[in-house]
Amino acid sequence: MQKNKITDKSNLAMAPFNEELSAEERARIVGKTSELMLNIATHVICHTLVDHQDLLSDERLSVAHAFLQRATSTHLCNHKLTTEGLVYEYKGVPFELHEEFRTMTLTRSVYEFLVMFYFIFDHPKTEEQRDIVWNYWLINSRKNLLDSAARGDRQALNDQKRILSEIEQLRNGIAKTETGSRCWEKLDLWTKPSSPGQGGCLQFIEKDGRCDVRRVSYSQAWRFLYHDREMTLLYNYLSMHCHPVYDGLRQYLQQTDEENEQEVGYPLYFSCCFLAHLCRLFLKLIPDGETIVAREFSSQDQLLFQALSHIR
Repeated sequence: MQKNKITDKSNLAMAPFNEELSAEERARIVGKTSELMLNIATHVICHTLVDHQDLLSDERLSVAHAFLQRATSTHLCNHKLTTEGLVYEYKGVPFELHEEFRTMTLTRSVYEFLVMFYFIFDHPKTEEQRDIVWNYWLINSRKNLLDSAARGDRQALNDQKRILSEIEQLRNGIAKTETGSRCWEKLDLWTKPSSPGQGGCLQFIEKDGRCDVRRVSYSQAWRFLYHDREMTLLYNYLSMHCHPVYDGLRQYLQQTDEENEQEVGYPLYFSCCFLAHLCRLFLKLIPDGETIVAREFSSQDQLLFQALSHIR
């Protein structure tokens, strides 16, 4: 491989980690890769709105489309913040902020959109499991509304009754299914209005003729999405720089100017991978989805898209 020059798209997908390239070249490649992913995701979003508007009357597909839109807009913020940087001003003098952790929160958000999309729309093996997972997700969403409806006035009490009624209907929908009834002891406990709302989603397991269910958190989802338990470290790293924890703040303070000048844009790169993966999963829900990207983008761009969406 020639220094500072990569032509193979599969190699290009891993170029940010190629130390034979300068940090400047790797950052440039990340920026171009991000532009491509934004173009692909935007094309899929707009193509769906224009040519598959009738499909969006289905609530679940409409929500799936919203997942892709939110992840894309979040990635766009990441792209602009990474490529344009941050500038402070003090007494009229600009101070550029070199800060490699600045987009961690945005990258983590795209990852969490990917995780929830995967567990709602792709991971369930049967239509019944998809219904249960959908209802479970809606129940947790409704639980988030209960706190805001607990003000005590008449309108708040009416809102609370309505939400509790909706939760009970969703619970009944789960209990009436064969899979739900077989796993009802756990599902009953997790979906009661009095139980705390949970992030993450569900995994169903069939073993020795028995059906079981477990909850999967965002931090555990790596082994489903990428089949690499070691990648849990990346989610922990993202979390450390998204929350006010001691180790994250110490690492922030210990950045040096020399290190910051060598920024490659790793958070943006991983955001590209997460967005590519989500986009690929969304295309599986659309008729002839695999042809949407093929008709608009070159074979080389398609190879890079596929490489990013399967990155390990």
